[in-house]
Amino acid sequence: MASKSMITRKIIAQDPFIAQNKQKPWRERGLWPSYWISCPAVGKAPSVVAYRLRFAIDKAGVQTVEIPIHVTADERYELFLDGKRIARGSERGDPNNWFYESYTLTLAPGAHLLVARVQILGSQRAMAQMSVQPGFLLCAEGEWQPQLSTGIAAWEAKKLGGYRFAKSPFAHWRGARIDLDGAAFPWGYEQDDAEGNGWQRAEKGEQGVGRVINWMWYQIHRLQPATLPAMLDEERRVGVVRHVAPIQTLEAMPTPVRTVDHLPHEQIQWQDLLMKQGEITIPPQSRRRILIDMEEYYCLYPELLISGGGGGTVHLHSAESLYLQPEQIESGIVGKGHRDEIEGKYFIGIGDTFRPDGGPRRTLETLWWQAGRYWELTVETADQALTIHRITLRETRYPLEMESHFSASDQRLESILPMLVRSMQAGSHETYYDAPHYEEMMYAGDTRLEILNTYMMSRDDRLPRKAIRLFDSSRLASGMTQARYPSWETQVIPPFALWWVLMMHDYAQWRDDLPFVRSFLPGMRATLEGFQREMDANGLLRAPEGWNFMDWLDPWEAGVPPQAFEGYSGLLNWQLVYVLTQAADLEAQVGDPDFARIWRHRARKLADNATAAFWDDARGLLAEDKKRQHFSEHTQCMALLSSMLEEPYRARVAHGLLNDPDLLRTTYYFSHYLFETYRLLERVDRLFARLEQWYVLPELGLKTTIEKPEPTRSDCHAWSAHPLFHYFATILGIRPGSPGFSAVEIRPQLGNLTWAEGRLVHPRGEIVAEFRAVGGDRHAAITLPEGITGTLYMNGHTYPLTPGANAIVES
Repeated sequence: MASKSMITRKIIAQDPFIAQNKQKPWRERGLWPSYWISCPAVGKAPSVVAYRLRFAIDKAGVQTVEIPIHVTADERYELFLDGKRIARGSERGDPNNWFYESYTLTLAPGAHLLVARVQILGSQRAMAQMSVQPGFLLCAEGEWQPQLSTGIAAWEAKKLGGYRFAKSPFAHWRGARIDLDGAAFPWGYEQDDAEGNGWQRAEKGEQGVGRVINWMWYQIHRLQPATLPAMLDEERRVGVVRHVAPIQTLEAMPTPVRTVDHLPHEQIQWQDLLMKQGEITIPPQSRRRILIDMEEYYCLYPELLISGGGGGTVHLHSAESLYLQPEQIESGIVGKGHRDEIEGKYFIGIGDTFRPDGGPRRTLETLWWQAGRYWELTVETADQALTIHRITLRETRYPLEMESHFSASDQRLESILPMLVRSMQAGSHETYYDAPHYEEMMYAGDTRLEILNTYMMSRDDRLPRKAIRLFDSSRLASGMTQARYPSWETQVIPPFALWWVLMMHDYAQWRDDLPFVRSFLPGMRATLEGFQREMDANGLLRAPEGWNFMDWLDPWEAGVPPQAFEGYSGLLNWQLVYVLTQAADLEAQVGDPDFARIWRHRARKLADNATAAFWDDARGLLAEDKKRQHFSEHTQCMALLSSMLEEPYRARVAHGLLNDPDLLRTTYYFSHYLFETYRLLERVDRLFARLEQWYVLPELGLKTTIEKPEPTRSDCHAWSAHPLFHYFATILGIRPGSPGFSAVEIRPQLGNLTWAEGRLVHPRGEIVAEFRAVGGDRHAAITLPEGITGTLYMNGHTYPLTPGANAIVES
C-alpha cells in the first residue's frame, strides 16, 4: 500500500458537470458521467453496507498525482482511503437539494483502496435524514473517471454483519443507535481484506442527475454541490471521572449514583486512561460503571480501542444531566436539580452498545455522534478479561467560532457570554438544531434566532443561506413552509412559516447578497398568500391548520395561545401584521414596489380589524381572544413592533406592557421579541431585569441555555441564546442602516451601565464601538470599515459617521 496519500475538501460554486457540458446538447446537461450503485444482498433496512474499489496509480516519474472526486450517498457515508477515514457525508439536505462533497485525492504511485461505509437505516434513521433510494455515488474527473467512478469502475459491495438498531423512546427523532455484535462484524473490512468474504460486484443503478432535463422528476437525487465546509473533527482530551462503581447488572439500569459505591483507587486509573496515560483491564466476570463529566457541553464521536472481552457487553451513552428520579423522563417530568450534582441521581442516556468478539485491538465506534455533558461507560465481562487501551473523543459541529467581542461594566453580561456561544456551537451542524441531544431538527422559529446570533459571531453566512434555501424548498401546496426541515415527517407550524419570511428580511439587512434574497421573494409571496387564504369575510385571520405554537407557557396547551387551535387568536393576527410590514419593507428595498404596496395595505387593514376585535379598553391592552379573557406580553409586542397600532392605542399598550402585573410573561424563546420591543420603547432597563433569568443558569450548573423555564427537557436549546444578539444590536445598538449592511445605524442603550464596548464582525471588516460615562460627559468612539458610513443616535442627538475612527464627546 502506498505511504503517501491525503485528501483536500473544496467548496465549488457551480456544479462542474453542468459547467463542462454547456457546449453539449441540452439533453446531456446536468447528467453525471457516473452512476449510483447499491449492494445486491442488502435486504431490508436498517443495515450498513460497505463499498470498495482497489485501484493503482501507474505513472512513472511522478511523486504524487491529484484526483478530483465528487462523493455522495443515501443516507450517510464514511469514506476510507487505504484504511484511514478521510471524510464523512453527505451534507444533510432534501431530495431536491441532495448534496455531494468534492475532494482532491493526492496519491503516490502504487496500489490504493477506497472504501465507503454507508448507512441505510430506513424508518430507523433520524427524522431530519431524508432518503430517496439507498446507494453510493462517486465520480472522478478527467482521465480518472473510468478508473474510479461508480457504475463504471469495478466497485464491490458487502453488507456488514453484526449491526442491530434501537431508538431511544424519549429521543426517537435522532434516530436509532447501534448494538454491534463483534462476533458477526467483519473487522478490517476498510483495509485490504485479502479473503474478500461476502464481497460481490456492486449493482449499477440510475445515472447521477444534477439538473432535471426531461419530463421525469420523481425518485431522484437532484445533486447539488455541498454548501458548507467540513464539520469540525478535532480530538478533545477532556472530562473528569466522577464516579467508578461495581454494578449488579447492566440490564437493571438505571441505578442511583452513590458515594458509598465509589471506588476511588480505580477512579485515578480511569482518569489516566481518559487522558491517554495507560490502559485498564477489567477482569473476567466483572462489571463496572464509569461516569465522566465533560465539564462542558460537547457533540462527540467517541471511540474505544479494546482487546479481549469476548462474550461481554460495553455500553457507551451520553446525557445532558442526571435525573432526580428514573421515572421522570418517561412521564414527561424532567426534574434534574443542580447540574453539577450527581449524588443520588440517575443517569438515563442515549448511546450505543458493543458486544466484543474477544479479538485484539478492536475499535468500537459509533455511526453517529453523541451529545451532552455526561458520558457513562458500563462494562460487563464474561469469561475473558477486557482491556481498554484508549478512549478517543472527537468533537464535531459546524466550525462556528466567536469572532466578535463584547464587554461592559456589569460583569454578569460577559460572564454568561461563553454559555451563549457554546449553545450556538452545539446547535450548529449541517443544519441548525433545536436540541442536539433530543431532536437534531432545524425548526424555523429556533433558526431565525440562531441566524441572528450567527451574524453577531462570524462573517461566515453559509449556514444561514442554507437554512433559508431549505425552508424555501419545504413549501407545501398551501403556501406554508414546513416547521422543521429537512424532515421525512411533515409538520406545519404556521407562525414558523412567518418567521422564515423574517429570515430573508434579516439576511437582506445584515449580509451583502441581494440577488440571493431576491431569488426567494416568489416563495415569500406564496407563503403570505397562504395566510391570505385563511382570512375570513370580516378581514381577520382564522387559526390556520397546523400546530400554532408560540411559546412554552404553562397556561397555553402545547404552547398554543388561546383560540389558536381554532378560532381567532390576537397573537396570530398581530404576528401576521408585523410580518407583513417587514415583507413590505423588504419588497420596497430589494423587490417589487407593487408587492410592497400590497403587503402594506393588507397589514393596515388587518391591524384595524385586529384592533377592533381584540382591544380591551378597561385594561388598555390587546387580548388573546375576542372575549377579552386572556392577555400576554406576546401580543402587545407584536402589535408594537408592527408600527401599525394607532394612537392612543399604542401609548396605552406600551404602558400596559411595562406595568400590568397580570400579563402572561414570555419565556426564554419569545423573549427575543420582548427585547426588541424594549429597544423600540427605549427601556433597556427592563431588558437587563429580564436577563436575571439567564444569570441564574450557571448557578444551576448549566453550560448552555435551556429550552424553557425549569423543569426543562432540553439543557441545550440555542433559541435561548439570543441575548448574544442583543449585546451588539440593542445595548451597543449596532444595526444595518441600509440593505446589505452598506450603512450603519448605531443607537446605544446602556441603561445603568457606566461603559460598554464591542467589536462586531461586518462583511467588509469590523465595527468597533465604545461608550463611556466619564463624570458628566459621555464619550463615544466608533470605527467603521472602509467604504462604510453611518449615523450615531445618542441622547437625542444625531452624529454622522465616516469610515475609520470617529470620536464624539457630549457634556
